[in-house]
Amino acid sequence: MKLLSNEKVIDIMSNTLNHVDGRLIDHGERVAYLMYKVLKPQGIFTNEKLRDICVLAMLHDVGAYKTEEIDNMVIFETTDVWEHSIYGSLFLKYFSPLKELSPVVLFHHAECDELEHLIGEEMQMLANLVSLCDRADVFAVHGGKNEDFLMYLLKFRNIKYLNENVNMYLSADINIETVFDEMKTDETFNNIFHKTPLTEKEATDYINMIIYSIDFRSNQTVIHTLSTVCIAEYLARKLELDEDTIVKVKTGALLHDIGKVGIPLHILESNERLSDEDMNIMRTHVNFTEEIIKGNVEEEIERIAVNHHEKTNGEGYPNRIDGQTITTSDRIVAIADIFSALCRERSYKDEFPKEKVICILDAMAEQSLIDPKIVSIATANFDEIVKNIKTQAEPVIKAYENMNSEYQTIKKELLAKFNPEQPEPETVVLSW
Repeated sequence: MKLLSNEKVIDIMSNTLNHVDGRLIDHGERVAYLMYKVLKPQGIFTNEKLRDICVLAMLHDVGAYKTEEIDNMVIFETTDVWEHSIYGSLFLKYFSPLKELSPVVLFHHAECDELEHLIGEEMQMLANLVSLCDRADVFAVHGGKNEDFLMYLLKFRNIKYLNENVNMYLSADINIETVFDEMKTDETFNNIFHKTPLTEKEATDYINMIIYSIDFRSNQTVIHTLSTVCIAEYLARKLELDEDTIVKVKTGALLHDIGKVGIPLHILESNERLSDEDMNIMRTHVNFTEEIIKGNVEEEIERIAVNHHEKTNGEGYPNRIDGQTITTSDRIVAIADIFSALCRERSYKDEFPKEKVICILDAMAEQSLIDPKIVSIATANFDEIVKNIKTQAEPVIKAYENMNSEYQTIKKELLAKFNPEQPEPETVVLSW
């Protein structure tokens, strides 16, 4: 049962990127369009490969979820942005269908002379072209004139930008003052970018990559979404829901925290219980979730994702929905989310033991906050649920540990090569 079309997957990824920071709104898709405008006339790539390159260009700043580098990324003469490049390349390598293209993101801020001998010629060309198109968009957003940008390219030909890339860009006859007005109505681009078929696995991998890149912002939340999906599916099957509904429950659970991409990192990783002010900010993640997925998934899935903090006594958020209108699917994901949160370590608390988790869930059911029937299923099958979580989480945790180790190695090597004055990063290791 395929619930997400190509176009919807692309839109969800684009909407998610737009919630990282208001200054980056639509930046990724505009860079993708510039890449398309430069490469399409060359006729060197199939539509499928060109689609992949455009998606990669849209995702070139995906690592920004994990870092605080955006202030540097949105100025024109940008520096010190290796962290988001490293994280972005690792997200793509470990969790996306674009593993082979991940070096493009790693080196998309390197100058052309720095690229030599680091990656193959095609990867060099693409990484440097992403850099060029990235700067073209930033220049345009800052109100720069097209003729000034062309002069800039000519000045830095063979310094910042490969000669062949400058030539391809010039031959494409792009005017940065008008090009983005064409983007929404360019049917050829739309057909390649949105409608060149994705397999169901590719579509799922892209969504998982976006979800993991959000959870990976915080060491404490790295498997929260995965465990919430695992618990929700288990409860849905115990309740003998039909397969279509189970898939919708799993999809809603998968997307339920996607709006956390718009929450500041200091709140997500707070070492203390949140203040009322910060808690109010945290609660807006459900509003962001709705903005990201609205119109891109079925209404039932949207409702499941957005309603996971609603309570059966009508005192939840964001809409204080009357308990009678909260569906079984909503209730399942709400309980799965709480179960997952209680069973994992947080920056301000240790992992709760089984007895405490059960006690909290039972107390919430008695207070008419969550569904008592579903809670009884969850608590009666506690050990099996936790075992399932650990089994399903193991490869993700392994990938996280590999990413963390690889991140430290790559950063150390890149800083030694490009910025030897910066101190070595500290190592952080996650344990379940």
